[in-house]
Amino acid sequence: MGNRTERDQTPEPRESRRRFMIAGEHVILRAFERDDAERCYRWMNDPNVVRTLKSRYPIAFQNELEWLDRAMLPSATERHFAIERKDDRSHIGNASIHDIDWVSHTGWFGLFIGEPTAWNRGFGGDAIGTLVRFAFDDMNLRKLRINVFDYNERAKHVLLAHGFVQEGRLVRDFYREGTYHDLVILSIFRDRAQEPVNP
Repeated sequence: MGNRTERDQTPEPRESRRRFMIAGEHVILRAFERDDAERCYRWMNDPNVVRTLKSRYPIAFQNELEWLDRAMLPSATERHFAIERKDDRSHIGNASIHDIDWVSHTGWFGLFIGEPTAWNRGFGGDAIGTLVRFAFDDMNLRKLRINVFDYNERAKHVLLAHGFVQEGRLVRDFYREGTYHDLVILSIFRDRAQEPVNP
């Protein structure tokens, strides 16, 4: 994955601070800021978004603020990112690497595009590739894993196209909408990472 970590030198409309960014082809991963709260709150209460996440219940704005405050603090086992479009610098989703094992050099990750205008436009795939490249090249991890609902065909397709392989399946593991659903475990290994076959 040929993207690189960059430091933005262009002043933004909201502020003049320079921010460390992880740049992909179409997206940027950056640290969270307090003014991301309203968007995060809206996405986490959108049934179309949370259907692909393990979140079950409505989230109060104060709860989202508290989560965001924790996500902005350094942690030994977690890294959290806001996903921005590269062209207009709009915040369109969130990503994280969590349960990091620095001895085994493994971690789990999660990612979603919450902004409906950004759905089905390739931003999710680019964010996945950018996050994986950063985890392997900069964090020195050797393996990343993600749990995906079996009914989330689009996510499985994008992940497999980016070099992930199915390592396992948790059968009837999560109850939603009146039935139990399987969770598929997809993983990517640093020594087998490759460019997307269907970018």
